[in-house]
Amino acid sequence: MRGGRRRGMIVYTRPPYPNFMTRPDTAYPYVLINAYDESTLRYVTQQSARYISSVLLDSGVHSVFHRLELKEYPGGYQSWIDRVYSMWRRVASLVAESYVVVPDYPADYENNPIDDNVERTLRNIEYAVKKYPDAKWVIPVQGKKDDVVSVVKSFEYIRDLGLVTRYRYIAIAPTCTTHNTRFLRDVAVIISKRVKQVDTSVKIHMFGVTMRAWPHIANYVDSTDTIVGNIWCKPLIGKMCTRKEEKEIAWRVFLSKLSKYNTARGR
Repeated sequence: MRGGRRRGMIVYTRPPYPNFMTRPDTAYPYVLINAYDESTLRYVTQQSARYISSVLLDSGVHSVFHRLELKEYPGGYQSWIDRVYSMWRRVASLVAESYVVVPDYPADYENNPIDDNVERTLRNIEYAVKKYPDAKWVIPVQGKKDDVVSVVKSFEYIRDLGLVTRYRYIAIAPTCTTHNTRFLRDVAVIISKRVKQVDTSVKIHMFGVTMRAWPHIANYVDSTDTIVGNIWCKPLIGKMCTRKEEKEIAWRVFLSKLSKYNTARGR
């Protein structure tokens, strides 16, 4: 057991094309899908399910709040929670180990600041677990950008509601855009310690951290996520991907780097 965690850090992601998930040489066991983009459901099918160990259904924060610069989920938060629950039921019928993130609100997109992101996230959590208690919710622990104290306060709130032990999967949330590795490590260490005081079987996710930050957090969290899209192509193969063949090469390079990383960490 390293740093109190039971296993190596899982990285949820998906290949560049859904048909990669039906081929054993390109399939991936920990699949990330997006509630904003229903086409990502094509990654989880009867044909691909045999290769999948776990699915994480994200609420679409990046698309909704960064790309579209909205202040609320389309149709309102209640409607969006209905949407993510419906999508989760679909994938959970194929892969039992499927989790769904309660729709939360970011504070770390400079193009779209949301000042009351913590309060609105907590409201969504209480609504989601009351309306759909049977879902395998991942409970987001929101905060302000690079602010450890705000994240700890959110954790204490959901802990006191009993949701940490009820759902056994939480996600440290204000982490997607920061390059502050000290913040990432500090918040991972502190939340890990707080979780162990409650229940050592509770899993911790950390949203969207870069591969460069993985060594700083891997001893303290169970999972993270990333997308191997065009943003990954340049660091992986030295150029932006413009052709399908280049995306496939980038995917294989990513899998190789991930394998070497896990081997080096003894996973």
